[in-house]
Amino acid sequence: MSAYASPVGSRTAAYSGDALFVGQLIGSDALIVFSALMALVAAAATGFYLAAKREAHAAADLAQSRSHFHAKAMQTVAVVEDIAGIGVWQFDPTSGIQEWSKGMRRLFGINHTEPFVEGDAETLLFANNVDLIGSVSERLSEQEGYDLHFDIYGFDGVHRSLCVQAKNTRSQDGTVVRVVAVVRDITEQLQRERDLEGSRAAAMLEASRALELAETDALTGLANRRRIMDRLDRMVMEAREADTSLALIMFDIDHFKQVNDTYGHLAGDEVLKSIARIAEAQTREGDIVGRVGGEEFVWVVPGANEALARIMSERLRHAVAMESATGPVPAVTMSAGFAELYGGDTSLSLFARADSALYEAKDAGRNQVRMAA
Repeated sequence: MSAYASPVGSRTAAYSGDALFVGQLIGSDALIVFSALMALVAAAATGFYLAAKREAHAAADLAQSRSHFHAKAMQTVAVVEDIAGIGVWQFDPTSGIQEWSKGMRRLFGINHTEPFVEGDAETLLFANNVDLIGSVSERLSEQEGYDLHFDIYGFDGVHRSLCVQAKNTRSQDGTVVRVVAVVRDITEQLQRERDLEGSRAAAMLEASRALELAETDALTGLANRRRIMDRLDRMVMEAREADTSLALIMFDIDHFKQVNDTYGHLAGDEVLKSIARIAEAQTREGDIVGRVGGEEFVWVVPGANEALARIMSERLRHAVAMESATGPVPAVTMSAGFAELYGGDTSLSLFARADSALYEAKDAGRNQVRMAA
């Protein structure tokens, strides 16, 4: 029995060996596959790590580049501020934080190398009674730039007039996120403008004086012939437009040559000045009286008709006879002729008519008044 080998048992043993071999084979392949997968995972992780490291280096380089660019930009801004004499001020309406550039601090008399800590800005503004934040806060609705002006005394004791040119910057929803302002010292500019305005005013005053001198009789201070004729032209036009009356009175001193011959020209000049004072005292507001020749005078009387012109002429004649004595020279007399503006008159024809009336008075014996035809 022991030498007998069962075919069934042999087959069973063979099957068991094959199964073990296959199991071993399958187990070995799974390990290889697993190992390969782990290698791939490790390679991928290494790749991700290296990529992340490269990105980190790139980000660091970019940040360093940006920091370097920002530093250069700030240096450029500082140079521009120094050249232009300006400062930059920024304000965040949400946080209430304000930023002062070096140039801004310099405008307030603070050395930019000195520490600038929180609260210094408010102190500088408060010390100068300047509510800069309040002023820009009131203008947060402004869409365009705007200007503010204020005077300060810096910590260096220097008075400055500052101009703030501000602009609101907004987010996409329209909210103001920052107010940016350029601050300029306009002290010298304002002084130049004041000097220019003063020079302009002085020049205008000088021109006015020159014109007045050119239109004024140097001896009596009355209007001269040029000024009288210019005013007469305008007064004739105004009378026509308003349909009002106008009279012109011409008068001169009787026997004035005898005064000069007897008492001298200096005494004669005093007589002329005396007549000028008397005539000015007789004029009303709106009248004009002037000297148009040696001893000849003109009085233009707007609103006067023939009757009123006669009364005024006679009153003047009487005043001259009573009040014209000067020093050794006794009182003199005068003759007068007057004319009322007629429909066809010009200033020249009115002047000529009154002049003719004056010569009629002189031919009639002097010291009297005649009315023009």
